[in-house]
Amino acid sequence: MELDHGEHTWHASGQPTDLSIPIDPHTGLPRAWYRGAAQAIPVRADGWVGSVADGGSVNFRDITFNPHAHGTHTETREHIHDAFQPIDALARSGQLPFLQPAILFDATPQPQGEDWVVEMREAMPSTLRKWRPSAVILRCTEGPSLMDWSNTNPPYLADGFAEVLVQHGVQHLLLDLPSVDKEVDSGILRAHHAFFGPSDNPRVGCSISELLCVPKSLDEGPGLLAMQVAPFVNDAAPSRPLWFPANIVERRH
Repeated sequence: MELDHGEHTWHASGQPTDLSIPIDPHTGLPRAWYRGAAQAIPVRADGWVGSVADGGSVNFRDITFNPHAHGTHTETREHIHDAFQPIDALARSGQLPFLQPAILFDATPQPQGEDWVVEMREAMPSTLRKWRPSAVILRCTEGPSLMDWSNTNPPYLADGFAEVLVQHGVQHLLLDLPSVDKEVDSGILRAHHAFFGPSDNPRVGCSISELLCVPKSLDEGPGLLAMQVAPFVNDAAPSRPLWFPANIVERRH
């Protein structure tokens, strides 16, 4: 694949790496935000059951889950604003491109008092300035991704991190944490607000994806990001980010 972006062409080939964690009602993991496990319950009506194992003709289940709590998801500014900005509309309009240039960064959290905070590494701004990616993926953890994150005070983005991404034109932010913000912060949601902008002057077409799984085997650097988002008319929906490592060459005119 080749994608022209600015003064450069991004080349990628081969099979992608799936960065998503599925919603799994069988194990109940991952989950966050004090929610119980996702559920898959066979429909029962008039003596009929939607379970082949229980004698039904088909499997026909009601699925109960929260997109923010039960797996990899992508959200719009509607998550924090009183505005109708469903993720489905963002994807269908092309503002969330199916294929876009991205940079994968290691972003190891550092201790800060009782917290762990993801700081902006010195090399990040120059890399963003050079390649101007529309998306950034942050690999912040090396521990188990299939866990209950509730009441664990997960790492979060340091003050100013989201602002630097905005300054360099990053439209889509992805990371392997439950949130860009501190688990309990009295509803301030500083990084969310910085990235999406204020309600009276929002950034158009931006998204945040959380609860990814970014394998340690992947190298830092440029790639092409293919975003698959479930068609939900909601502020957030389950998503499947696919990663193709890429080489970048200057375009010849």
